[in-house]
Amino acid sequence: MFGFLPKKKILNDAGHKLFSLVIKQSRLVVFYEELAVEDNLDGRFDLMSLHMAMILQKLDQNKKSKDATKLKQVFQEIMFDNLDLTLREIGVGDMGVGKKIKVMAEAFYGRMIAYQNLFGAKNPEKMSNVLLRNLYRERKVDKEILKTMTKYVYDQYDFVENENIENVMIGDLSFLLPTGNQND
Repeated sequence: MFGFLPKKKILNDAGHKLFSLVIKQSRLVVFYEELAVEDNLDGRFDLMSLHMAMILQKLDQNKKSKDATKLKQVFQEIMFDNLDLTLREIGVGDMGVGKKIKVMAEAFYGRMIAYQNLFGAKNPEKMSNVLLRNLYRERKVDKEILKTMTKYVYDQYDFVENENIENVMIGDLSFLLPTGNQND
C-alpha cells in the first residue's frame, strides 16, 4: 500500500501519530476532574506511561514482525525526545536533563512492567493497588473512583488489544473515553 514511501518514514510517522494520541488521551479533563489524577507534571507522566504501556504491549504481541519491533523503538524514542524537550521548556538546564531523563526512564519502565503484568491477568484488586502506587502516588482515593479507573484500564487495554495490528502499524488507533465511549 505504501511501497513508494521509505519504511523508516512510515514508521516515524506512525510513531508520532501514536504518541500524539497518547498525549491527547493523557490530557483529557475527565482524568483530573472526575478520576482524581493530579493535574501536574507527575500526573500527566503517569497517565502517559499507562497509555504507552498499552500500545507497547500491543506491539510486543507482534514480536515476529521486524516492523512492529522497529515501531516500538521509534515510539519510545519519540516519547523520550518529548520528555527531554518538556524538561528543557520548564527550565531544567542541560546538565540536569540527562539525570532527570534517567530517573523518568526507570519510572516509566517500572510502571510499564507493572501494568503489562496485569493487563491480561484481569485482577482488579492487584491493578487497583498498582494504580494507587503509581498513578495516584499513594494518595487517598475514593474507592469508587479507583474502581472506575481500574475498569477503564481493563476496558482500554481490551480495546487496544483487539485493534487490527496493520492499523496500529500506520498509527491509526483510537482510545476509549473513561465512560467507555470511543474518543474521536
